[in-house]
Amino acid sequence: MSYFNSAFQKAFVGTDGFTALGGGTLGTAGNILATGQFAFVDSRTWEVQPTTFAGDPCPLVLAAGSLYQNDKIGPFHGGYQESNKSKIINPKYISRFYRVDPCDPQAAQITVGANNTSFDDTTCSKQFFCGETYYLRLDIKGSPVLRTLSRNTYYTADAYTGCCPADAIAPVAVNPLIVYANWANNFLNSPLISPFVNIQITYSTDDGVTWEQLAPSAASVDNGVPVPAGASTSLTDLAPYLNGLLPWPENAVPADTLAGLIINGGYIDTRFGDCTFYPNDAILARVEPVKIYASETDLNGDPCAFTGLCVNDICLPVQGSGYGENVIREVIQSEMYSQNYFYTGMDLRIREITQGNDVTNAIDRTLDGAAGYTRYYIQHSVPRFNNPTSTFDNDQYLLEIITDGDDPIFEGFVNDWIEAAQGSACVVLEEFTCYDECTPVSATAAP
Repeated sequence: MSYFNSAFQKAFVGTDGFTALGGGTLGTAGNILATGQFAFVDSRTWEVQPTTFAGDPCPLVLAAGSLYQNDKIGPFHGGYQESNKSKIINPKYISRFYRVDPCDPQAAQITVGANNTSFDDTTCSKQFFCGETYYLRLDIKGSPVLRTLSRNTYYTADAYTGCCPADAIAPVAVNPLIVYANWANNFLNSPLISPFVNIQITYSTDDGVTWEQLAPSAASVDNGVPVPAGASTSLTDLAPYLNGLLPWPENAVPADTLAGLIINGGYIDTRFGDCTFYPNDAILARVEPVKIYASETDLNGDPCAFTGLCVNDICLPVQGSGYGENVIREVIQSEMYSQNYFYTGMDLRIREITQGNDVTNAIDRTLDGAAGYTRYYIQHSVPRFNNPTSTFDNDQYLLEIITDGDDPIFEGFVNDWIEAAQGSACVVLEEFTCYDECTPVSATAAP
């Protein structure tokens, strides 16, 4: 463009697939695009093109069926039911063609102390002594925290190991589960921390050969990312141990017991139904995983005063893609540029009258992660051969085609079309696939 290094964007809903219809003139009997269908149309004759490229790299128009179902004018004369069309696309001026796949989100997971991981447990099994208070600081960051508290949050949990025996000459090592269970209990009962994490307490009494879970209970986190079974989630789980009603699992020598924490990020945000949906509803807190940081500190909060406690990042948080929540907002914005406004006032009956419900019928807002929408993008320019400034110029457009999955037929058509116009060494399909998923640590698996 002349003044901005960006492109005009337009969204096309193609969830019912790429089609050639009846192969006749667009708008005639058998050649009316239904909601979710999309096709290429000859820019001169308005003939719907076959789904297999015929070999002639002529300029085409991308068309998709209208989202709207009611129209007194009809589907041919600029009414609501007329198909949604792009500018004329000259394949010589296509600069990019790419696909963005839907991906599952990944929750953050860290381990504190000894766990059944690939790390050397002998270096992570820090000894704790009687008569001491140990502090662990947990920082939670990200959009879910900012939306909930208007700031990032942290909490420093303390764990007192109890009095030393009366006849002890020097501090005596205690069962490390006492420290980890107290830390977990304080975090899970903190209103600043508990909405954003799920904590598992693991231990081994045979020097890491087998691992077990303290106070098992089922739990899961948001965004479709499961937490391994056995997560301690409440004071009820840990109270019998902390109050001495149940004995700590240990061997004759407490130092032989290995223990640690598995801390999983997870947050559940409010989601309203389609009837009361507004495009300005916040969604970042829902689609972005929380970030977790842990460190042992002293009484004054200094993290540099202690060594020996392992804190490992097992899984880094990654945001998913292809969410229906994102896609529906892109469609609404595109329709508003076409002066098809989505009513956001208080009287929801007006939304029904103005066919706003047709948008939420076309896009499923509940689709998340890999179950979400695949999106194709075609970036092209339209030259301005007649410019009042006498300077050659062009406008740039980015067309987004929203589909239910990969469409090899559509990909093949566009690739062949571009190759016929530009050659095989120029623009080809780029694929933005999912990241390599991390495998979370299971609390009860063998090391």
